[in-house]
Amino acid sequence: MHKLTIGWMYPDLLNLHGERGSVQALVRTAENLGLEARVRRVEDLDDEIPFNELDLLVFLPGEIKTLSAIRETLRPREEKLRQYVERGETVVAIGPSGLLFGREILRRDGSRMEGLGLLDLIARERELVWGDDLHVLLNDTKQELAGCQISMADVETGMPLGRTLYGRGNNGTGAEGARHRNLIYTNCLGPLFVKNPWFAEELIKDIVLRRLGVERKRPNTLADKSFDTTVRFIETKRA
Repeated sequence: MHKLTIGWMYPDLLNLHGERGSVQALVRTAENLGLEARVRRVEDLDDEIPFNELDLLVFLPGEIKTLSAIRETLRPREEKLRQYVERGETVVAIGPSGLLFGREILRRDGSRMEGLGLLDLIARERELVWGDDLHVLLNDTKQELAGCQISMADVETGMPLGRTLYGRGNNGTGAEGARHRNLIYTNCLGPLFVKNPWFAEELIKDIVLRRLGVERKRPNTLADKSFDTTVRFIETKRA
């Protein structure tokens, strides 16, 4: 039986918006695909990150003020993390945690936090938090994500994950999230993988096939009934 090891990064610091459900959804999806799923929690900032043992890293949403501490703990591991991304391994960062991987975060108090620079992304902290539904068309597969968004920063990027069909996305101009190889940042909450189970399935299938050295085209998977219901509701708001 193939195994899938999920790295759950800093769960006590990155724990907003009920996104813990996304980790549970990844486990359930892997098991439904016939895999043995294991979650490896990287709890403390001084914990080692066993990159060679982890099939994907998941950074759930956290407050912007917590990101500087995580950035500092990742600084001595930066090259290993960069190598992990560049060899095509999967990293998913949801909500404000994705800002860690950009070039910089400009705070409301005028201070500046340097990011990891793995995404061509600059974030500016918002004065007011903004929230609404979010419906996205992905750039690569032309499939859709649906959920909600709690925006703490406006984001500018030259490498968006997709475009918004409804909702603010990065900054209200139509772009949503960012992507470099299999490093994925999205504003979409829900929890992400509960509301979009096909997305979890596609990521996991890609990980297993990549490990086996097999490439495939992504199928145009149909969303389930829950996804369709969410999209229909958002469409009434758009109208």
